[in-house]
Amino acid sequence: MSNFFLNFPIDKSVKHISHAHNLTFLGSCFSNEISSLALESGFRVNSNPFGTIFHPIPLAENVIQVIDNKNQNDFLERDGKYYSWNASTTIFGQSPEDLHRNIQAKTATLRNHLSEPGFVFVTFGSAFYYELKENNKIVANCHKQPNQFFEKKLSEVEELVEVWINVIENLRMFNSKLNVVFTVSPVRHIRDGLVENNRSKGRLIQLVEKICKESGSTYFPSYEIVIDELRDYRFFKQDRIHPNEEAISYVWNRFSEKYFDDQTKLVISDFFQVRKRLAHRSEINGIVDNRLLELKSKLEREFPWVQW
Repeated sequence: MSNFFLNFPIDKSVKHISHAHNLTFLGSCFSNEISSLALESGFRVNSNPFGTIFHPIPLAENVIQVIDNKNQNDFLERDGKYYSWNASTTIFGQSPEDLHRNIQAKTATLRNHLSEPGFVFVTFGSAFYYELKENNKIVANCHKQPNQFFEKKLSEVEELVEVWINVIENLRMFNSKLNVVFTVSPVRHIRDGLVENNRSKGRLIQLVEKICKESGSTYFPSYEIVIDELRDYRFFKQDRIHPNEEAISYVWNRFSEKYFDDQTKLVISDFFQVRKRLAHRSEINGIVDNRLLELKSKLEREFPWVQW
Protein backbone atom coordinates (compact mmCIF):
# COMPACT_ATOMS: atom_id res chain seq x y z
CA MET A 1 0.00 0.00 0.00
CA SER A 2 1.56 3.28 -1.11
CA ASN A 3 -1.00 5.59 0.49
CA PHE A 4 -0.97 5.44 4.28
CA PHE A 5 -3.83 7.94 4.67
CA LEU A 6 -7.52 7.12 4.63
CA ASN A 7 -9.10 8.74 1.61
CA PHE A 8 -11.68 11.12 3.04
CA PRO A 9 -13.38 13.29 0.41
CA ILE A 10 -15.23 16.40 1.58
CA ASP A 11 -17.90 17.93 -0.63
CA LYS A 12 -17.55 21.55 -1.66
CA SER A 13 -19.92 23.80 0.26
CA VAL A 14 -22.85 25.19 -1.70
CA LYS A 15 -22.34 28.47 0.13
CA HIS A 16 -18.85 29.95 -0.14
CA ILE A 17 -17.14 32.18 2.40
CA SER A 18 -15.72 35.47 1.16
CA HIS A 19 -14.10 38.42 2.93
CA ALA A 20 -17.49 40.14 2.82
CA HIS A 21 -18.69 37.72 5.51
CA ASN A 22 -18.30 38.00 9.27
CA LEU A 23 -17.01 34.78 10.82
CA THR A 24 -18.02 33.76 14.34
CA PHE A 25 -16.41 30.83 16.16
CA LEU A 26 -17.98 29.52 19.37
CA GLY A 27 -17.34 26.59 21.67
CA SER A 28 -14.37 24.31 22.23
CA CYS A 29 -10.75 25.43 22.26
CA PHE A 30 -10.37 23.78 18.85
CA SER A 31 -12.45 26.60 17.37
CA ASN A 32 -9.84 29.07 18.65
CA GLU A 33 -7.17 27.38 16.52
CA ILE A 34 -9.18 27.66 13.30
CA SER A 35 -10.38 31.19 14.08
CA SER A 36 -6.79 32.40 14.53
CA LEU A 37 -5.95 31.25 10.99
CA ALA A 38 -9.10 32.94 9.70
CA LEU A 39 -7.98 36.14 11.42
CA GLU A 40 -4.52 35.91 9.84
CA SER A 41 -6.27 35.43 6.48
CA GLY A 42 -7.90 38.84 6.70
CA PHE A 43 -11.42 37.87 7.79
CA ARG A 44 -13.54 39.77 10.31
CA VAL A 45 -13.58 37.29 13.18
CA ASN A 46 -15.20 37.09 16.59
CA SER A 47 -14.02 34.05 18.50
CA ASN A 48 -15.30 32.84 21.87
CA PRO A 49 -15.91 36.26 23.48
CA PHE A 50 -17.02 34.47 26.67
CA GLY A 51 -14.04 32.14 26.61
CA THR A 52 -13.78 28.46 25.76
CA ILE A 53 -17.00 26.57 26.47
CA PHE A 54 -17.24 22.83 25.94
CA HIS A 55 -20.84 21.89 26.69
CA PRO A 56 -23.73 22.76 24.34
CA ILE A 57 -26.12 24.17 26.97
CA PRO A 58 -24.03 27.04 28.45
CA LEU A 59 -23.00 27.83 24.88
CA ALA A 60 -26.66 27.98 23.83
CA GLU A 61 -27.52 30.21 26.78
CA ASN A 62 -24.81 32.67 25.77
CA VAL A 63 -26.08 32.86 22.18
CA ILE A 64 -29.66 33.53 23.36
CA GLN A 65 -28.31 36.13 25.79
CA VAL A 66 -26.59 37.92 22.90
CA ILE A 67 -29.66 37.81 20.65
CA ASP A 68 -31.92 39.13 23.42
CA ASN A 69 -29.27 41.70 24.38
CA LYS A 70 -29.49 40.70 28.02
CA ASN A 71 -26.89 40.09 30.70
CA GLN A 72 -27.06 37.15 33.08
CA ASN A 73 -26.27 37.85 36.73
CA ASP A 74 -25.07 34.47 38.01
CA PHE A 75 -21.61 35.13 39.40
CA LEU A 76 -19.23 34.01 42.13
CA GLU A 77 -16.32 35.55 43.97
CA ARG A 78 -12.91 33.87 44.12
CA ASP A 79 -9.67 35.36 45.43
CA GLY A 80 -11.02 38.89 45.20
CA LYS A 81 -12.26 38.54 41.60
CA TYR A 82 -15.74 37.92 40.23
CA TYR A 83 -16.55 35.29 37.61
CA SER A 84 -19.62 34.27 35.63
CA TRP A 85 -20.99 30.74 35.73
CA ASN A 86 -21.71 31.14 32.00
CA ALA A 87 -18.16 32.05 30.99
CA SER A 88 -14.62 30.78 31.31
CA THR A 89 -12.04 31.99 33.82
CA THR A 90 -10.65 34.42 31.22
CA ILE A 91 -13.74 36.59 31.85
CA PHE A 92 -13.74 38.31 35.24
CA GLY A 93 -14.18 41.62 37.02
CA GLN A 94 -12.86 43.35 40.13
CA SER A 95 -16.45 43.74 41.32
CA PRO A 96 -19.90 42.43 40.26
CA GLU A 97 -20.45 45.73 38.44
CA ASP A 98 -17.10 45.44 36.65
CA LEU A 99 -17.90 41.88 35.58
CA HIS A 100 -21.32 43.00 34.37
CA ARG A 101 -19.78 45.79 32.26
CA ASN A 102 -17.22 43.40 30.81
CA ILE A 103 -19.84 40.83 29.76
CA GLN A 104 -22.17 43.57 28.52
CA ALA A 105 -19.44 44.96 26.25
CA LYS A 106 -18.66 41.52 24.83
CA THR A 107 -22.37 40.86 24.34
CA ALA A 108 -22.81 44.10 22.40
CA THR A 109 -19.76 43.44 20.22
CA LEU A 110 -20.86 39.92 19.31
CA ARG A 111 -24.45 41.05 18.71
CA ASN A 112 -23.22 43.69 16.27
CA HIS A 113 -20.95 41.11 14.61
CA LEU A 114 -23.86 38.70 14.17
CA SER A 115 -26.06 41.39 12.65
CA GLU A 116 -24.06 41.23 9.39
CA PRO A 117 -24.11 38.44 6.77
CA GLY A 118 -21.79 35.66 7.84
CA PHE A 119 -21.05 32.17 9.09
CA VAL A 120 -21.34 30.91 12.67
CA PHE A 121 -19.16 27.89 13.45
CA VAL A 122 -20.20 26.05 16.60
CA THR A 123 -17.80 23.45 18.01
CA PHE A 124 -19.07 21.10 20.71
CA GLY A 125 -16.41 19.66 23.01
CA SER A 126 -18.10 17.41 25.55
CA ALA A 127 -21.52 16.01 26.45
CA PHE A 128 -20.47 15.83 30.11
CA TYR A 129 -21.49 18.76 32.27
CA TYR A 130 -21.26 20.02 35.84
CA GLU A 131 -24.44 21.06 37.60
CA LEU A 132 -24.50 23.33 40.65
CA LYS A 133 -26.25 21.40 43.41
CA GLU A 134 -27.70 24.54 44.98
CA ASN A 135 -29.80 25.52 41.96
CA ASN A 136 -29.31 22.80 39.28
CA LYS A 137 -27.59 25.26 36.96
CA ILE A 138 -25.32 23.79 34.27
CA VAL A 139 -22.10 25.80 34.42
CA ALA A 140 -19.69 26.67 31.64
CA ASN A 141 -16.75 26.47 34.04
CA CYS A 142 -16.32 25.33 37.65
CA HIS A 143 -13.83 28.15 38.39
CA LYS A 144 -11.80 25.89 40.71
CA GLN A 145 -14.66 25.59 43.21
CA PRO A 146 -14.85 22.49 45.47
CA ASN A 147 -16.02 19.29 43.81
CA GLN A 148 -18.80 18.86 46.35
CA PHE A 149 -20.54 21.93 44.90
CA PHE A 150 -21.29 20.07 41.66
CA GLU A 151 -22.78 16.93 40.25
CA LYS A 152 -21.26 15.55 37.05
CA LYS A 153 -23.71 14.22 34.44
CA LEU A 154 -23.87 13.10 30.81
CA SER A 155 -26.43 14.87 28.63
CA GLU A 156 -29.16 13.11 26.71
CA VAL A 157 -29.11 13.83 22.99
CA GLU A 158 -32.79 14.75 22.59
CA GLU A 159 -32.58 17.40 25.30
CA LEU A 160 -29.66 19.09 23.53
CA VAL A 161 -31.36 18.88 20.13
CA GLU A 162 -34.38 20.77 21.47
CA VAL A 163 -32.16 23.47 22.99
CA TRP A 164 -30.16 24.04 19.81
CA ILE A 165 -33.10 23.97 17.40
CA ASN A 166 -34.46 26.87 19.46
CA VAL A 167 -31.09 28.67 19.23
CA ILE A 168 -30.98 28.30 15.43
CA GLU A 169 -34.55 29.57 15.07
CA ASN A 170 -33.67 32.61 17.16
CA LEU A 171 -30.50 33.24 15.18
CA ARG A 172 -32.40 33.14 11.89
CA MET A 173 -35.08 35.49 13.19
CA PHE A 174 -32.31 37.85 14.32
CA ASN A 175 -30.46 37.66 10.99
CA SER A 176 -31.66 35.50 8.11
CA LYS A 177 -28.27 35.91 6.40
CA LEU A 178 -26.40 33.80 8.95
CA ASN A 179 -25.18 30.33 8.01
CA VAL A 180 -24.73 27.99 10.97
CA VAL A 181 -22.11 25.22 10.74
CA PHE A 182 -21.55 22.62 13.44
CA THR A 183 -18.45 20.61 14.20
CA VAL A 184 -17.23 18.30 16.97
CA SER A 185 -13.87 18.97 18.59
CA PRO A 186 -11.25 16.25 18.03
CA VAL A 187 -9.63 17.13 21.38
CA ARG A 188 -10.19 14.17 23.70
CA HIS A 189 -11.26 14.83 27.30
CA ILE A 190 -9.16 12.12 28.93
CA ARG A 191 -9.91 13.41 32.42
CA ASP A 192 -13.35 11.89 31.89
CA GLY A 193 -11.66 8.62 30.86
CA LEU A 194 -11.08 7.35 27.33
CA VAL A 195 -14.18 5.14 27.29
CA GLU A 196 -16.26 7.98 28.73
CA ASN A 197 -14.78 10.43 26.22
CA ASN A 198 -15.84 8.18 23.35
CA ARG A 199 -19.36 7.97 24.73
CA SER A 200 -19.42 11.75 25.03
CA LYS A 201 -18.14 12.34 21.48
CA GLY A 202 -20.60 9.76 20.18
CA ARG A 203 -23.49 11.71 21.66
CA LEU A 204 -22.18 14.96 20.20
CA ILE A 205 -21.87 13.41 16.73
CA GLN A 206 -25.43 12.12 17.03
CA LEU A 207 -26.55 15.53 18.31
CA VAL A 208 -25.06 17.38 15.36
CA GLU A 209 -26.61 14.92 12.90
CA LYS A 210 -30.07 15.52 14.35
CA ILE A 211 -29.63 19.31 14.53
CA CYS A 212 -28.51 19.52 10.90
CA LYS A 213 -31.32 17.25 9.74
CA GLU A 214 -34.02 19.23 11.55
CA SER A 215 -32.68 22.74 10.95
CA GLY A 216 -30.94 22.56 7.57
CA SER A 217 -27.65 23.56 9.18
CA THR A 218 -24.43 21.96 7.95
CA TYR A 219 -21.49 20.02 9.37
CA PHE A 220 -17.74 20.37 8.98
CA PRO A 221 -15.92 17.10 9.86
CA SER A 222 -12.96 18.40 11.88
CA TYR A 223 -13.36 15.45 14.28
CA GLU A 224 -13.11 12.89 11.47
CA ILE A 225 -10.22 14.69 9.77
CA VAL A 226 -8.05 14.54 12.90
CA ILE A 227 -9.19 11.25 14.44
CA ASP A 228 -9.55 9.19 11.25
CA GLU A 229 -7.61 10.87 8.45
CA LEU A 230 -4.65 12.05 10.55
CA ARG A 231 -4.60 8.81 12.51
CA ASP A 232 -1.12 9.16 13.98
CA TYR A 233 0.24 10.66 17.22
CA ARG A 234 2.80 12.66 15.25
CA PHE A 235 -0.09 15.04 14.53
CA PHE A 236 -0.61 15.74 18.24
CA LYS A 237 1.21 17.82 20.81
CA GLN A 238 3.23 16.12 23.55
CA ASP A 239 0.10 15.66 25.67
CA ARG A 240 -1.22 13.33 22.91
CA ILE A 241 -4.56 15.12 23.23
CA HIS A 242 -4.40 18.43 21.35
CA PRO A 243 -3.73 18.53 17.58
CA ASN A 244 -0.38 20.16 16.82
CA GLU A 245 0.38 22.99 14.41
CA GLU A 246 0.76 20.64 11.45
CA ALA A 247 -2.65 19.07 12.12
CA ILE A 248 -4.32 22.47 12.55
CA SER A 249 -2.82 23.61 9.27
CA TYR A 250 -4.08 20.47 7.56
CA VAL A 251 -7.61 20.99 8.90
CA TRP A 252 -7.45 24.62 7.73
CA ASN A 253 -6.52 23.44 4.23
CA ARG A 254 -9.50 21.06 4.18
CA PHE A 255 -11.65 23.93 5.50
CA SER A 256 -10.38 26.12 2.65
CA GLU A 257 -11.18 23.45 0.07
CA LYS A 258 -14.76 23.29 1.27
CA TYR A 259 -15.60 26.96 1.81
CA PHE A 260 -13.34 29.21 -0.32
CA ASP A 261 -13.52 29.90 -4.03
CA ASP A 262 -10.40 30.59 -6.10
CA GLN A 263 -10.58 34.36 -5.68
CA THR A 264 -10.80 34.15 -1.89
CA LYS A 265 -7.89 31.71 -1.83
CA LEU A 266 -5.76 34.22 -3.76
CA VAL A 267 -6.53 36.96 -1.25
CA ILE A 268 -5.69 34.62 1.64
CA SER A 269 -2.42 33.74 -0.07
CA ASP A 270 -1.55 37.45 -0.27
CA PHE A 271 -2.20 37.87 3.45
CA PHE A 272 -0.01 34.93 4.40
CA GLN A 273 2.74 36.09 2.03
CA VAL A 274 2.84 39.56 3.58
CA ARG A 275 2.73 38.26 7.15
CA LYS A 276 5.46 35.70 6.50
CA ARG A 277 7.76 38.22 4.82
CA LEU A 278 7.18 40.87 7.48
CA ALA A 279 8.17 38.30 10.10
CA HIS A 280 11.50 37.97 8.27
CA ARG A 281 11.92 41.65 7.48
CA SER A 282 15.69 41.48 7.83
CA GLU A 283 15.81 39.34 4.70
CA ILE A 284 13.87 41.85 2.62
CA ASN A 285 15.52 44.66 0.70
CA GLY A 286 15.30 46.73 -2.45
CA ILE A 287 12.64 45.92 -5.05
CA VAL A 288 11.26 42.95 -3.15
CA ASP A 289 10.63 45.13 -0.12
CA ASN A 290 8.82 47.75 -2.21
CA ARG A 291 6.61 45.14 -3.81
CA LEU A 292 5.79 43.75 -0.39
CA LEU A 293 4.85 47.17 0.93
CA GLU A 294 2.69 47.83 -2.12
CA LEU A 295 0.85 44.56 -1.57
CA LYS A 296 0.39 45.35 2.11
CA SER A 297 -0.96 48.82 1.27
CA LYS A 298 -3.39 47.28 -1.22
CA LEU A 299 -4.67 44.85 1.40
CA GLU A 300 -4.98 47.64 3.96
CA ARG A 301 -7.14 49.66 1.56
CA GLU A 302 -9.38 46.73 0.68
CA PHE A 303 -9.61 45.28 4.20
CA PRO A 304 -9.32 48.22 6.64
CA TRP A 305 -10.46 46.12 9.63
CA VAL A 306 -7.33 43.93 9.58
CA GLN A 307 -4.88 44.45 12.42
CA TRP A 308 -1.28 43.87 11.36
